[in-house]
Amino acid sequence: MKQKIKVCLLTVACFIGATLFLPMTASASLVLQDFIESMELKGDLRIRYEYKEKDVSGEDATDRMRTRFRLGMKWTNPAENWKIAAGLATGGSDATSTNDTWSDGAFFETGDIRLDYAYSEHNLSNFKFVAGQQKNPFKTTWALWDGDVRPAGFTGMVDLKPIFITAGWYDVYYVDKDIAQMEAIQVGANLDMFTAALAFYNYHDAEELISAYGDATTLDSDYGYQIIDLFLGAEIKTDMAKISPHAQIFYNMGAEGEKGQSIQGGDLDPEEENMGYLVGVSASIAKFKIGVDYASVGADACIPTLKDADWGDALGSTDVEGFKIGLGYKLTKNCELAATAYLYEAKERDIDQDPKTYHVDLKYKF
Repeated sequence: MKQKIKVCLLTVACFIGATLFLPMTASASLVLQDFIESMELKGDLRIRYEYKEKDVSGEDATDRMRTRFRLGMKWTNPAENWKIAAGLATGGSDATSTNDTWSDGAFFETGDIRLDYAYSEHNLSNFKFVAGQQKNPFKTTWALWDGDVRPAGFTGMVDLKPIFITAGWYDVYYVDKDIAQMEAIQVGANLDMFTAALAFYNYHDAEELISAYGDATTLDSDYGYQIIDLFLGAEIKTDMAKISPHAQIFYNMGAEGEKGQSIQGGDLDPEEENMGYLVGVSASIAKFKIGVDYASVGADACIPTLKDADWGDALGSTDVEGFKIGLGYKLTKNCELAATAYLYEAKERDIDQDPKTYHVDLKYKF
């Protein structure tokens, strides 16, 4: 037995010695050094308290704690002008949320983590091509696109300074062995302090898209989503503050139908409820951040399940108007305490309901 132990120890010692004293050229073939140097890691952790009141008689308010954790990885290959990026995030399959609710359904239940995005990016002079599930490449606001949405498809971007063009094809929803797709193009200009961008989003197979969140049987056969969108933004820097006014207006040309054929039902006319807009301003002053947005989104102005998931969800997300107000304070360089209020009501429907949602967030970035 002692002899066997000695043999094992000798084998381990020989392996360690060989590893330590092998010539450097032997280990260079692994190319680990280059790989590690070109890999970027970053992420964030958010702890949130949420209070949500639907203002419905007999229904209790939502009162919960939630976590969002995200980790992003990026590997760059400058010799071949491309990079691979991937991210992980908490949450479920819903495109507009990466939150995980604490102890949801079981004592100290642990959360799930999923693939948030994964794409390749190729650069050639002033042209960029992106393939895969990616961060939203279009300049927009939360009134039309939730910040968590990751379009899946192919994007081409041309930067002609100050003019830019972004265009792509995307797989929005895979149903019945077929693809409900979207083509999109945005043309804009980035000036010294001002950005303007005009976009067009053309969705196909509207019935399949609507079936994912609502009833498509009552809609006009020509009902669809062909959305024209104008985004305006500015950034004004002073010695004391950075102020960022912004605005957006969008119009759904595909909202066809008669009175009562709106996606929100009732007696709404989709051809009159097909516009949405947002105006707002945010400011950073020393360690403080403040933001105020007012938005009005018609019942048929956009796809309800792709806009901001917190603002308007108690009323079906569209045919909603109201405010989003935020205040933040940087505790340290990478840690922030923030609070957000969502105050809204029905725009045209006769609903005696004033929902409110409040968030208190502790955010860490690394």
